[in-house]
Amino acid sequence: MDKNNFLPIHTLLGDETENFYQLGLHDRQRHTLLLDHAKGLFRSRRAPLNQTIQKIIQAGVAPSLEFYPRFKRRITAYAEGLQKSPSEVAMGLLIPEMMCFMDKWIPGIPHTLLGCSSAFIWCTKRDALVHGRTLDFPFHGSFDVHERAIQSQLNNGPMTLSFSSAGFPFPSITAMSEAGYTLGLHQKFSRTFHYQGTPIFDLIFEMLQNCDSLEEVVRFLKKSESLTAWSLYMGFQDGRVLSFEIDGDQHYHSIHQATEDKPLYFCNQRENKKLISHEIMPYGFELYNEMRLEMRHKKLKALGLSRKKKWDAESLMRFIGVADEQSKTESSLYKADPMTPSALQNIVMVPQAQEALVVTGLGPKFFSGKVQKISNTFDRVRQETITIKGKVNEPRFRKGNYHFMQAQVAQDRGEIHKTYHHIQLAIEYLQDYPMGVIAKFYFLVFQYMHEEHKKVLSVLLGEFKKLEGKLPPYLQDHNTLFLSRLEKILKGQISAGIDEIKHPSLQRVFEFEKKMPRLLFHAVTKELMAPRLDLLDIFYPHIKASR
Repeated sequence: MDKNNFLPIHTLLGDETENFYQLGLHDRQRHTLLLDHAKGLFRSRRAPLNQTIQKIIQAGVAPSLEFYPRFKRRITAYAEGLQKSPSEVAMGLLIPEMMCFMDKWIPGIPHTLLGCSSAFIWCTKRDALVHGRTLDFPFHGSFDVHERAIQSQLNNGPMTLSFSSAGFPFPSITAMSEAGYTLGLHQKFSRTFHYQGTPIFDLIFEMLQNCDSLEEVVRFLKKSESLTAWSLYMGFQDGRVLSFEIDGDQHYHSIHQATEDKPLYFCNQRENKKLISHEIMPYGFELYNEMRLEMRHKKLKALGLSRKKKWDAESLMRFIGVADEQSKTESSLYKADPMTPSALQNIVMVPQAQEALVVTGLGPKFFSGKVQKISNTFDRVRQETITIKGKVNEPRFRKGNYHFMQAQVAQDRGEIHKTYHHIQLAIEYLQDYPMGVIAKFYFLVFQYMHEEHKKVLSVLLGEFKKLEGKLPPYLQDHNTLFLSRLEKILKGQISAGIDEIKHPSLQRVFEFEKKMPRLLFHAVTKELMAPRLDLLDIFYPHIKASR
C-alpha cells in the first residue's frame, strides 16, 4: 500500500454551514455515484411501480425538511455546494432509513440493510478501549470508490474523525471523538415509520457535538426520537460499551464492560428482547446472525489469543477483517462469517491513543496484511502503511467474494448480463470453498428468474437436486421450494411435501404457491422474488403482504 492508496482526509473547522457548503463544492464531481446507487436500490422490475415508489420517497423526505430546520439548514448548505436541490440530496441520505419500512407499504420493494458488526476489546498495550467496526451494505462500486475520512471541529464542538464517502456530509456512520468515545451505527429491520422522528444522521451529528460521556449520550438519546429503528454501538474511555437501540419513540439499551480476554461482538440482534422478530425481520435473518455468532467463537479459538498473548488493535483488525474460509475438508456446511462479502468498511479506532487502522481499496474490505494507520487523529494527522503479521485470506477467496457481491449490485441495477458474469466468476474462484456452493445456488436462482425454455428448466431441476444436503438449513428450504416449483412447471405435480420444509414462514410460501395455477406459475413466481446474496436469503414480498 502506497500513499496513493491512503484514504483522503478532509479537515473542516469553524462554522458548520460554511463547511457543509465547502464540502459540497468538493463533492460536486463525486457525489452522483453514491446518490444514483441509493436511488437504484428502490427500483422495481415493474416500471409503473417505480413511479409510485418515487412519489412515496418524495413524500417521506418532505416532512424531514419541513419539521427539522436544523437538518434542512445543513442539507441546504451542502446542496448549494453540490448545485443540487435540498430535496434531492435529502432523498439520497434518507433512503437507508426508508429501506427499513418501505415494504410495509409497497411489498415489491427489495429489502436490504445497512448491516454491520462491532467488536470491542481492552488493549493492555495502549491501556485503552479498541473498537473494530465493519460496515455491511450493497453500495459496492460507489461508496468504496470515493471513500474518505473527515476531521471536523464545527461550532466550537469537539474534534471528531469520521469515515464515510463523497455524497455523505454527516459524521454519523463510523466516528471517534476527542471526548474519548467511538461510534458504530447499525441499522435494524423494522416496521416503524415515526414521521415525527429526527433523521438519524442529523441526530447523531447533534450527539457528537454535545455529549462527552456515556451518561450524557444516554440522556440525549432517551430524549430523542428517530424515523425508524437503529442501534448505536459506542465504546468509552473506561472500557464501558453502550448498545443503544432507538426505534421511533421507543428506547432500549444495555451497558457492557470490555476486557482484555475476549472481544465483545455485536451484529444485528435487537436490543428490544420482547420484539416478535419473525414479524419484523426477513425469514432467515435470525439464522444468519446465529451463523455469524457461531463463527465468531470459532475465530476466537483460531486466533489463539487471551492467555499467551493479549489482544490489541492489530489483532482486532485480524479478527474483524479475515473470514474463516471453511475449507472443503470440514464436515460442516457453509456458515456466514462476521466478515461478509458486503463489507464496505473495516476500521479499528482507538481514540485515547489517537489512532485508527483502516483497510482501504475496493470492497469487500478483507484485511490482507497491510493497513493504513492514521495517527494524531485530533491534531495534525499523520498517515503510514503498516504490516500486521498473521494469516490472511487467499486471493482467490477474496476475488470470489468480490464477484459474489458484484452479482448482487448488478441485480439491484437490473443489469442481468453483469449479474450472470459476476456470479459465474464467483463460482469459479470459490469452487474450492464451501461458499462456492452458495454461489452456485444463486446462479440457479437467477436462471429460474430469467430463463423460460423447458429444456433449460429441465436441466435446472437436475442442478438444484445436486445441491440437496450441501446448503445451510435455511437455504436448503429454499432449494426445496425451487425443486417443487420446477416440478410443477415441467410435470404438473409436486413430489415434495410441506414437512420437507422446516422454516414455518417458507412453509407458508409453499402452501401459497401450491394453490397458484400452473399456466401462470413461472411467470408470476419469478417476478415475485427478490434474491439477497448479501443476507443469504430470498424475499417473497407477496407472501409478506398476505399476512
